[in-house]
Amino acid sequence: MSTDEGFMKRLQSLKFDNPDFELLVLGTSFAEYGIDTELLTSQGIKSFNLALGGNSLQTSYIQLGEYITKYTQKPKYALLVFNSYREAPDEEKNSEIEPLVETTMKDYKYGLKDAPILRYTWLGTEMIKKLLSSKHRKARLSYGQVKFEKRTPDKTKYDEIYLNIEAIESSYWIGELAKLCNREGIDLMLIEIPGFRETQNLSDIGPYKLHFNNENTALLYNFNSRDFCKIFDSNKDWIGNSHLNEFGAQKFAQELFKVIEETDSPQK
Repeated sequence: MSTDEGFMKRLQSLKFDNPDFELLVLGTSFAEYGIDTELLTSQGIKSFNLALGGNSLQTSYIQLGEYITKYTQKPKYALLVFNSYREAPDEEKNSEIEPLVETTMKDYKYGLKDAPILRYTWLGTEMIKKLLSSKHRKARLSYGQVKFEKRTPDKTKYDEIYLNIEAIESSYWIGELAKLCNREGIDLMLIEIPGFRETQNLSDIGPYKLHFNNENTALLYNFNSRDFCKIFDSNKDWIGNSHLNEFGAQKFAQELFKVIEETDSPQK
């Protein structure tokens, strides 16, 4: 398991020594690969990427709750990152907790179902990829981000898509994240991350003020707007399946930094 970036990152996040991160990134593999927290840190916003492949929104909520309970200094910003075209926000309260997080939670009780061959089935696939591909072996972890140089051209075509804000507002766990952040004095930024052309929408970048059923609010930034995504090179900036590679993630982080700097409080 020591060769799996997600496993290493999860253990690292549980053993920080008095961390003072200003910004935490939450989400799935889109965020794990696509948000360059090393670059944000070098620009003056000390950041760490907690995102894990296959994370549910409930898992992101658990991770943030763990962090602010375990460590004294709270982050100023929490970024929840998603591509709503690829991963529809869940409306239900009950969802699957990511296995790496669930089995390392405080007071978790192990059973037969937690045998590694049953719970961590994807690790075998990842090991095979690294055995067969030098590019997979060169993937590295930096401030929680998986930096991956692989390049896969985006050969998809544009479609007439608009951002479905109502679907995002209906998500139970995004609403709960907004509630948690509002209570703890953390600025929650919802980030619609850039994706392949077929996922890009015709809506404005925003930000949009979203209102959830629990009466909390958060700002959504639509970086999967077709206009914004013109900054990316369709042949050089993607790993595949709408995931930014190391080079695309650097471009995105530079633009994201500008937005954070221009906004004293994303919840204003």
